[in-house]
Amino acid sequence: EAQKRIAARDYRANAGLESERALALGERARDIVDLMNRLEDAGDLRDRLAALSGPLLRPARPDRAGAAPPERTASAGGPPPYRLPVIGQLVTGMGEVNDGGVRSRGLTLVTQPGAQAIAPTAGRVAFAGPYRDYGQILIIDHGQGWTTLITGLHRVTAQVGDSVRQGEPVGVTGAERPNITVELRRNGRPVDIVPLVGLG
Repeated sequence: EAQKRIAARDYRANAGLESERALALGERARDIVDLMNRLEDAGDLRDRLAALSGPLLRPARPDRAGAAPPERTASAGGPPPYRLPVIGQLVTGMGEVNDGGVRSRGLTLVTQPGAQAIAPTAGRVAFAGPYRDYGQILIIDHGQGWTTLITGLHRVTAQVGDSVRQGEPVGVTGAERPNITVELRRNGRPVDIVPLVGLG
């Protein structure tokens, strides 16, 4: 009886710890989503401002001035040409649920220690550096609502505001089988990378 009570108490304690761990992982996922949403909102505002025609100069002869040129509008294109940021073994696919009960919104790859990470496609660096317990992360704004998040880097070599081309080095992985996660989003919603890089 005593052993059964002790075992039941241990099971309850373990269940409580696992529940707290799952809640913590869920909070981490929400934190990174909130950060990306804030950066995407700022990028959308920047795109709208860039699309404005700007102030019109006063014509030398107002009586001969024509109508104002129409404002430029950004075209809503398809997904950008895309490459994986690192070469490695795929360990978690889009939509898979991990041990903590969190659904993956991207791909996780195990790479060689000290591997070079590259920009998956052209864009502007919106965030670069440490973020909570994700390690060094990188967020690239590709325009037209497209953004890429790369987590798990040991060192980021790009800086906020840098314009990067596809394939340009942006960071370095760490030691001991580093896990690199990459997420592609369109207007805040996760997009499956697999069809874009030909893994399907």
